[in-house]
Amino acid sequence: MPKMRIYFTTDIHGSEVCFKKFINSGEFYKADVLILGGDITGKAVVPIVEEADGTFRCKFLGEPLKVNKGNELEKLVKKISSTGFYPYIADPSEVEELSGNQDRVNTLFAKLITETLERWLEIAENRLKGTNIKCFVSPGNDDSDIVDAVLDRSTCIVNPNEKIVNLDSEVQMLSLGNSNITPWHCPRDIPEEELLMKINRLASKLENPEKAIFNIHVPPYASGIDSAPELDENLKPKLEPGGKIKMVPVGSKAVSDAVIKYQPILGLHGHIHESKGFAKIGRTLCLNPGSEYQEGILRGVLIQLSEGKIRDFMFVAG
Repeated sequence: MPKMRIYFTTDIHGSEVCFKKFINSGEFYKADVLILGGDITGKAVVPIVEEADGTFRCKFLGEPLKVNKGNELEKLVKKISSTGFYPYIADPSEVEELSGNQDRVNTLFAKLITETLERWLEIAENRLKGTNIKCFVSPGNDDSDIVDAVLDRSTCIVNPNEKIVNLDSEVQMLSLGNSNITPWHCPRDIPEEELLMKINRLASKLENPEKAIFNIHVPPYASGIDSAPELDENLKPKLEPGGKIKMVPVGSKAVSDAVIKYQPILGLHGHIHESKGFAKIGRTLCLNPGSEYQEGILRGVLIQLSEGKIRDFMFVAG
């Protein structure tokens, strides 16, 4: 088996600066393979209201902002895009209409997701053209179905979701963007039983599971890389005595069962932003690089493979 250097990151949630860093990471880290493991789209639309006097106002991250046309407006749009939201400039009447029509908001959100992904794919095409870098971008549980159709049109990026792809002559990768049910009931949340069926169906197509990589968005349950705040009925973090946030495992038991059963060489996971780390489950090394997309920081992990073994791995950020 030839040597292979993989760069893996995940959970950029619409941050354009993080996507650009991801595409540049192949050259920067001398990686042969780039993998973005899911939750690639943003959380919400941020309306920027154009006033009659030529100024623009919006409320962003709880802060009311007012800027002038030109450089100030451009900086605001860039700031919103960099932190994983979709800026949308509109007049007051359109914003008022949107506030009372959820169907229109949903249509606008889908339009902005599509336009952003298409722009990202153009960036990837320009940066990766002429290189031998393989690039894989998967949807995650927070991404709607429209993501697949856009990714599948790319000539330089492969959407590996619910597929088996060959990274080289011997290493195959199984990819799945679904998660077990979360409190937010995201677009690709499914019951554990269905999640396990999907993994088993894909794994049955692997030539050699022990040489495979499992690129599964949700981490294994109680693995140490799936710890998140326990939430109350209002989705607020619970506190332990003394005021510390109570952390609990929230990963997938189906993924744990599959990793134990098939023992791939490597598990690539995300989903839980605050749970960066690694875990050994039998012979399988499972990794979660964590996420700080709102700060424009791209967290990832470099993995060196050769002769069917992981020779080294290193968490990186920038």
